[in-house]
Amino acid sequence: MAGLREIKKQRTREMILKNSMELFTQKGVDEVGMRELAQVCGLGIGTYYNYFKSKEDVIFSLFRENLNSAITNKPFRVEENESNADNLANNYKAIFQELMIHKNIADEFLSLAYNTKNMADNDSVAARLTPQIVDLYWGWVQPLFRSAGIIIRTEEEEGFRRMLWHHFLSSFHAYTSSFGAEESIDYIRFTSRHLLGGLNSN
Repeated sequence: MAGLREIKKQRTREMILKNSMELFTQKGVDEVGMRELAQVCGLGIGTYYNYFKSKEDVIFSLFRENLNSAITNKPFRVEENESNADNLANNYKAIFQELMIHKNIADEFLSLAYNTKNMADNDSVAARLTPQIVDLYWGWVQPLFRSAGIIIRTEEEEGFRRMLWHHFLSSFHAYTSSFGAEESIDYIRFTSRHLLGGLNSN
């Protein structure tokens, strides 16, 4: 019975995210409140809160699902004739294009991700869900390290994960900004060279 309950809860959660995504797309994130999200899902507000405590919770969860879909559709491809920086920039571009299918979610996530107050609060949605999102990203980028023979010592891994994730965020922010998608790729290549240039390889 416990297994069936968990399956039902997971299906309800997936339905909530799907319907919430559609409503955000139709009306815009800022125009939708929690009560309307519950209504479009056919749930009472109390039941909705059992799954998601805030709109921020929904946004982070949707971005995590979108990133998971993006890296599934666009696994990291290493071109042997390209530099590490070019490989990183080219793969970022492929992922960003996937994420921009749901631009409203991407924009809202970036706004929340750059809110230092959220990250400083250990009980916040950002503090709880960001590590899961970073894990997805970290697994996706591993082919670059394996191909280049880059060795990251265990005691340095956590710090480098955070640094590389912030590079991903800043690159995505540049890609979505008025700077322009194509123009931002040159910026990403430049910053990637500096980021990866100091790493040791075999």
